[in-house]
Amino acid sequence: MTIVIMKFGGSCLIDKNAFKKILEILEIYKDDKKIIVASAFNGITDLLLNTAQNVKNSKIFDDNITILENKHINTIEQIFDEDTEHYTKAKVWVDKKLSELEDALEDIKEFGLEPYYKDYVLSFGEVLSTYILNQYILSKGLESVYIPANKVIITNDEFNNAYPFYEFTNVRVKKLIIPLLENTKKDIIISITGFIGRNKIGYTTTLGRGGSDYTATILAHSIFEVANDKNIKVILWKDVDGLLAINPKYISKSTLIKNLDYKEAKHIANFGAKILHPKCLEAIENKNIPLELRNFNKPLEKSEFTKISAMTNKNEIKGISTVEDAVIITVSSGSLVDVPGVLAKIFKVMSKNKISVSLVAQSASEISTSFIVKETDSLRALKALESSGYFTDFFEIKSEEVAIINVTGFKILENLTKVMIFQALEKKKIRVKAITQSTEELNISLVIKRENIEDAIKIIHDDLCENFEEEENKLRDKM
Repeated sequence: MTIVIMKFGGSCLIDKNAFKKILEILEIYKDDKKIIVASAFNGITDLLLNTAQNVKNSKIFDDNITILENKHINTIEQIFDEDTEHYTKAKVWVDKKLSELEDALEDIKEFGLEPYYKDYVLSFGEVLSTYILNQYILSKGLESVYIPANKVIITNDEFNNAYPFYEFTNVRVKKLIIPLLENTKKDIIISITGFIGRNKIGYTTTLGRGGSDYTATILAHSIFEVANDKNIKVILWKDVDGLLAINPKYISKSTLIKNLDYKEAKHIANFGAKILHPKCLEAIENKNIPLELRNFNKPLEKSEFTKISAMTNKNEIKGISTVEDAVIITVSSGSLVDVPGVLAKIFKVMSKNKISVSLVAQSASEISTSFIVKETDSLRALKALESSGYFTDFFEIKSEEVAIINVTGFKILENLTKVMIFQALEKKKIRVKAITQSTEELNISLVIKRENIEDAIKIIHDDLCENFEEEENKLRDKM
């Protein structure tokens, strides 16, 4: 029997019809063991953060608490019959949790918004939504149990972007989840809060961007480790069909990527695909646990979805993704040829200022080093270098707004593919300012002027990617 771990995001929890759709999906997978991971209701996480940041502004504070309460109570009144057992339990839960939230916000008012308080406040979104969803499932006569993820997922101390300790998480999964999955007398649906965990001393942590998706794959990893049944699948229910080969704002009839492997998916997710965070894949890649991205509004769809697994077609370009808000910073000096450690000093300055660096290009002589930062970090990065002393004394520092085009697929292995990319760009007289290729050789990244991005994507697509759908169909026919 397959163990299916399904994640429902905020767009899947918006109204009575959406909750009914979840019931339909549970019926479709009635013969499988099921774990549900739920996100907060739409907009609630941002609202909680805004409230924590404005605890001393009484108007914002009071307005936000009212919105928070109304959002959950209105949903309860939509999905439950009034004065029933589950209606009452859900309302009592909301009252109780909002009281706990207000206590935490009072602490923040007194002591400040420490990282622990921030994560604790943000956790209330999932705690509220998942309990309500669990009560809804129970009200429809199904067996379901609510488990807050901070009783299961043990993490490090990196608040707001925590990483799981699998050794400890596996123990919790074996104790709390496996007995429910292996219960032969009852078909129990397990409803688990997304996004949150706890560190070893008990403080609530959150998993950062893509956190609820990450919860689903962390659970899949740990269940694989400790369960007898290794037949596990993860489904992330979204409001789109899956990963598209190219952003449709550039190519209106962009093809759906139906099959790709974990490495390809991580590259595409890392460069602009907002519906999947690459960290979600690290948990399942080494276990070969398949992950499906499916459209919540098309639960019976047989082929139009994205499946990430060990299977891929190595004879195609999988996707062209972009980073549109990049800045390339170049540090150069003719006087320090062969002086070691320049790159290390750059990274040290960036790390000290908590600035992420990507796509590093360096001349063999180390005369010139270029690296990419997000546009939002660029001024801080320049100021940090200029104030370091070492770089202002011996180097010239320049910056330029750029875009990155990322081409992914095993076909990049072929030199002819690279030739075709550059020949395509030459047709539009688009100059590549920097280039990097992954060591797996399934990804190539090109830095160009930002104003050229649309022309570049269209010409690469026209010259290389006409076989997207044809190659996908060939692979599907073999399956």
